Amino acid sequence: MVYIVVRIFLLFFGAALLQLSVVHANESSWQCKRNRANGQWQCASAEQTNIKPKVPHVAAPQDKGWFSDTYSTAQEQLFKRLQQQFKQDPWAMCSLKLGAQPTFLVDKALRERTSMNIFADQSEIFDQKMTNFSGDIDLDRADQRVLADEADYNQDSGVLDLYGDVIYSDGGMALYGSSVRMNLNENKSLLRDVSYIMPASPIRGSADVVYRDSPTFSRFSNVTYTACAPGNQDWILHASKMKVNDEEGSASIKHGWLEFKQVPVMYIPYGSFATDDRRKTGLLTPTVGYSQRSGVDVSLPFYWNVAPNYDLTLTPRYMSSRGFMMGTDFRYLWTDSEGEINVEMMPEDTQTKTLRWGGSFQHKTQLTKELNFDWDANYVSDSAYFLDLQGSLGMGNRSRYLSSNANIAYTLPWMTLTAKAENYQNIDPSQDDKSVPYRRLPQIKLDMFKDFDALPVALALDSEYVIFQRHFPDGQAEGQRLNLKPSVSFPFISDAGFITPKIALQHTQYWLGSDGPAQYSTNASKTLPIVSVDSGLFFERDFESLTHTIEPRLFYLYVPYTDQSDMPNFDTSLSDFNSSQLFRDNIFNGADKTQNTNQITAALTTRLVENGRDRLNLTVGQIFYFEDRKVNLSGDAVHTELLSNLITELSSEITDEIKFSSAMQWSYEQNAIDRGNADLYYHGIDNRYVLNAGYRYRLERPGQAGQEQVVASAIVPIYDGWSVIGLYRYSLFDRKTLEYFYGLEKDSCCWRFRVIARQFMLSTSDDAKPQNSIYFQIELKGLTSLGEKLEDFLLKNISGYNKPNY
Repeated sequence: MVYIVVRIFLLFFGAALLQLSVVHANESSWQCKRNRANGQWQCASAEQTNIKPKVPHVAAPQDKGWFSDTYSTAQEQLFKRLQQQFKQDPWAMCSLKLGAQPTFLVDKALRERTSMNIFADQSEIFDQKMTNFSGDIDLDRADQRVLADEADYNQDSGVLDLYGDVIYSDGGMALYGSSVRMNLNENKSLLRDVSYIMPASPIRGSADVVYRDSPTFSRFSNVTYTACAPGNQDWILHASKMKVNDEEGSASIKHGWLEFKQVPVMYIPYGSFATDDRRKTGLLTPTVGYSQRSGVDVSLPFYWNVAPNYDLTLTPRYMSSRGFMMGTDFRYLWTDSEGEINVEMMPEDTQTKTLRWGGSFQHKTQLTKELNFDWDANYVSDSAYFLDLQGSLGMGNRSRYLSSNANIAYTLPWMTLTAKAENYQNIDPSQDDKSVPYRRLPQIKLDMFKDFDALPVALALDSEYVIFQRHFPDGQAEGQRLNLKPSVSFPFISDAGFITPKIALQHTQYWLGSDGPAQYSTNASKTLPIVSVDSGLFFERDFESLTHTIEPRLFYLYVPYTDQSDMPNFDTSLSDFNSSQLFRDNIFNGADKTQNTNQITAALTTRLVENGRDRLNLTVGQIFYFEDRKVNLSGDAVHTELLSNLITELSSEITDEIKFSSAMQWSYEQNAIDRGNADLYYHGIDNRYVLNAGYRYRLERPGQAGQEQVVASAIVPIYDGWSVIGLYRYSLFDRKTLEYFYGLEKDSCCWRFRVIARQFMLSTSDDAKPQNSIYFQIELKGLTSLGEKLEDFLLKNISGYNKPNY
C-alpha cells in the first residue's frame, strides 16, 4: 500500500514545490536551520550551501572504557527529542502519581485507509524514474511520520533512500538514523547509526546497523538496550549481534554483556528472550538467599515450553547446609480445565540423613455454566518440611496444617450445592499429630436463599451432612453429622432505619461409632429454635464541611438450653469476641455446639464524615444477659455474668496521611481491661514515608493466654530513591524480642534492589533459639530479576507498603 501511494504521488505531483522553511540571518547570505538530532542551530554561507555537506550524525560510541557513559551527551539529547515525538511521555509511569497510565497503540487499519503526504523544500525528477527531495522533508500518514534532509526515490526498483538526521515515529516507536534505505517492493530496509525508543515497554537503545529483512524479522549489529529513562544509564545490555522475530515473539543475542553503573557484571555468549508475553524455552533468572537452617540457597530454573497449552519448569536447587534438591512444575490448560503438578525431592538431607520430598496437584474444571470441580492435593514427607526447606522468609504466615481437598459445586442464583472431601497434615513440628483436624469424607452442603421483591420476606436454608474420620485410631469419636437450619426473616428497611425479625430452627443429628468415648451417645441429637430481632436507626446532620451521624442498634436473641454434653466436638471452636460477635446468633464456629442465651445487644456508632472520609468513628457496644449460659466446648461451667465485655472501638483518618485505630474490651468480671490494641499509621502519599506503631494486649486468665506486644515498622526514604526498611516486634509479656528485620531498598524506574536481614523466634519458650536469614533481590526492569521475591513478605509485614506499578 505504501508503495502504490508513493508511486501515484510521484507520478502526478513530483514537481510540487512547497514554501522553504529557512531562517535568514540578518540580511547577509548566511542561512540557518535547526538540527533535528540535537536541536542545535547550524548556519552556512550561500557558497557553502551550494556544496552538499555530509550531514553530521550521532554515532554509537565505540571502545569506551569502564566507568564511562555508553551514551554521549549528544545521544542523550537525541533520546529526549525522540521522547518528545509521543503525545504521552513513555516514562510518565515513573512519577509514582496515581491516575491513568500512558498507552501507546498502533492503528494499522487507519494507516491502510489514510493517504500519504510528502512535503519538501525542493524536488527534482530525472529520466522520469529518479526523484530527489531535499530540504526539510516531512512524510506523514496517520500516526506515521518521517523527517529527513534529503531523499532519493527510484520508481523502477522501489528503493527510497533517506539521508541526514532521519527521524521516524509512530504510535509504537520512534527512531533516528543517519541514513535509511527502504525497498518498498520487497518490504525491506537498512538503517545506519540508529537510536530508538519503544514506548510500550518502555525501552530505548542504539545500533550501528539494522537490517529489516521482512516486516517481522530484523537483524541488529552492535546493539544496546535499556529500560532507563533518557539521562539515566544505570544498566545497559550490549550485544554484537541480535535477531528479533516478531512473528515468534522472540529475540536472540550473541556476544552480549551487561553493564551496571558502567561496570560489566555478566557476559552472555548466547542468549534468547521473549519480546512479548508469549512463553519461550530457556533458563530463567536464578534466585539466591541465605538462612541459618539451610545455608546459602541457590536455584537455577529451566523453562520448557512443551506445547501451546503445556509447559514444564525444572528447578535444580542447592543448599550448602542440606544438599541438592530437584523440583518440577508442570502446567496444563484445556478448553474448560487447567491445572498444575508440582513435585520436589531431596535424595538425602545431610542434616537429617533422610529422603525429603513434597508434592501438590491443583486442578480446576468448569463442567457447565453452573457446575465446577476443583482439586487441591498436597503432601510433604515430614512436619518440618516447610520450616527447613521452604526458607524462613514466610514463617509465621503459614497455617499449622496442610490441607488437601476435592470440591464439586452446583450454583444457581438462589442455591449452592457442594460436595467436598478434605484431609489435613500436620506441618508444625512443635504440635502433636493428635491435634490434626478431622478428615471430612465427604462433606455435602446445601445453602439456599430466596427473597421477594413485593414482600418483606426472606427464606434461607443452611444444611450440611459430614462423615468425620481420624487419621489414626486415637480413642476419639468418629461418625456422621447432619445439620439443618432453615430460617425465615421479615426485613423492613428504609432510609431512616431497619428492623428484621428472624426465626430459625437448628436440628443436629449424630451417628457415632461404638468405639468412641463412652460419654458420647451414638444417636445424639438436638433441635433448637433461634429467635432474633435486629433493628437500627440512622440520624444525620450536615455542618459546613462535616456530616455527623448517630447510628443506634439493638439486637435481641433467644436460644433455649439443651444438654449437649453427650455430643462430640468435631470441628467447632469458640469465636473471638469482638464487635461483629455482638450481632451473631451463636458464639461458636461450627454446628457441634449451639449456645443458650436470652440477651439483648445495645450498640451505638457515631461518625464525623468529611468528603467520604471518617474523620472520627466511635463504636460502643455491650450484651446484656437475662439468663445463665451453660453450653461449653468442654466441661460444665456455668456463665452467670450479667454483662459481656464492654467493647469500644475508635478510629480516625486524621489527615490523608495519618490514621489511627484502636479497640478495647473492659471485663466487669475481672475489673480490668481484658484486651486491647492501638495502631498509628503515617503513609506519605508523595514522599513514600511509611511509619507504623502498634500495641497489643490480652489479659492472662484461665482459658486465655496472656499477651503484651509492641511492634513498629517503617520505610524511610534517605536519598535518590534509596530507602531504609525495618520492623521490630517485642513481647513485654515474655520480655524478649520476637522478630526484627532491617534492610535497604532502591527503587527507580529502571531498576530495583532490596536486601533484608531477619531474625525471628519460632516460639516463646525459654529454650527457643533465634533464627537468622538474609535475602536480596535485584531487578532490572524490562530485562530480568535476580534473588528472592520480597514483595509478598513486605506486603504482609509492613502496613502501607505498596509495590510500584512500574
